[in-house]
Amino acid sequence: MTLKMMENLNIIKGLYAVTHEEKDSCVLSSQVESCIKGGARLIQYRSKTLSKIEQNKQAKKIKTICNYHKVPLIINDDIELCRILDADGVHLGENDDSLEKARLLLGPSKIIGVSCYNSIDRVKKAVDKGATYIALGACFPTITKPNAPIATLDLISLVLKEFKIPLVAIGGINLENIELLINEGVSCFALINSLFKTKDIEGTASQFSSLINRSEKL
Repeated sequence: MTLKMMENLNIIKGLYAVTHEEKDSCVLSSQVESCIKGGARLIQYRSKTLSKIEQNKQAKKIKTICNYHKVPLIINDDIELCRILDADGVHLGENDDSLEKARLLLGPSKIIGVSCYNSIDRVKKAVDKGATYIALGACFPTITKPNAPIATLDLISLVLKEFKIPLVAIGGINLENIELLINEGVSCFALINSLFKTKDIEGTASQFSSLINRSEKL
């Protein structure tokens, strides 16, 4: 394992902000900056509705902000966009390109995250194929993916015990239930609506960060 790959493993912790659908790139950029000022340690650019051209424009703006604050930028689904922007990594879902393809095109130093939903089999495959981190969820019911399978606390606890890979919890996480995950040993939390749909994004991010950071010191 290279030094850069080892550094990547240590990056996957804390508040992980995943962008919501927002056509106005200036608004989205401002929201991302608010997340970072509130303590977000990772940003994922995610858009399922905009054209490739618009996604490229938005991601470029967000990358500039991330570079300024020295916060890693992960691109959802799109290996080519990650490569073009020289973003820090890519996150792959069940129907996206393969991890092997991503590693071949992006090289050994990039972060590659894999959604494993509630599947131990997907976790095993992701670990075997060299994923940087795995994501489990939805941890709780979520409006982003209302039909998403639920990754129970017992499953999360089992994965944390059995696999030596950073784990990102995602789906329905809010200020009322995040401590359930913290108590299981989760150290990285991906949030969309609980951040971007609030009136005070920076303040909300700060609240989440305080809870997470407090757990790290225990």
